[in-house]
Amino acid sequence: MALPFNEKLLMLVPPSIYYRRRIANEIRTGEPELAILAELMPDGGTAIDVGANQGFFAFALSEVADRVVSFEANPDYARFAKWMLRGRAEVHEVAISDQPGRATFYVPLSDEGMVLHFAGNLKQTHSQFKNQKTYDVELRTLDSFAITDVRFIKVDVEGSEREVLDGAKEIIARDRPGLLLELLSGTHADPGSYAKDICETFGYDAFVVQHGRKLPGLPTIAALGKNTSWGTEIETRNVLFLPR
Repeated sequence: MALPFNEKLLMLVPPSIYYRRRIANEIRTGEPELAILAELMPDGGTAIDVGANQGFFAFALSEVADRVVSFEANPDYARFAKWMLRGRAEVHEVAISDQPGRATFYVPLSDEGMVLHFAGNLKQTHSQFKNQKTYDVELRTLDSFAITDVRFIKVDVEGSEREVLDGAKEIIARDRPGLLLELLSGTHADPGSYAKDICETFGYDAFVVQHGRKLPGLPTIAALGKNTSWGTEIETRNVLFLPR
């Protein structure tokens, strides 16, 4: 299923113009970490973007890291990102998980028939939508790519974040990169427990970025009282994990 016409037109816009506008909007609407990436990861090294979407996070990471490796399972968005990120990031059309193989990738359709490419997932996470477009996709682990000097990993995969980490245990143990996971968007029933388990398993501390400051993650998530930051004073959908 092809991209909507308006998104195809975006591919005619110079990448730097498109991405800088997109990043500015994302900073205001749930991705404030984009504004302080230089503080969250050391200069140089490699950054990994899992669930690249249209590539805006990869573009931002390319201004801090020496190398950016991106992964997007949705073939339409992978093609978009490959074209727009040319020269700035490697883009792999593959789903990242905890084991290799094949899987079904689900892209929900709105009741009006709009293709919700941004909500693609491996777990039928958005079951509130009656209709889904499906793709057969390749599964691989991050460790299987033998990526070195990893300093930052961003993961936004609509509910499969832990599987991505479990397939990157070698990288995490060796390089101790910063991790940024989208856990506060409603796709996880209990993001607090999810975040706590990641901390305990990998030896990290959790934080929530708010107005450029890093708040203690676990009590901040608990205070939300629900599984999403939508409609609260918390401006991010993400949880930041830093090595102890």
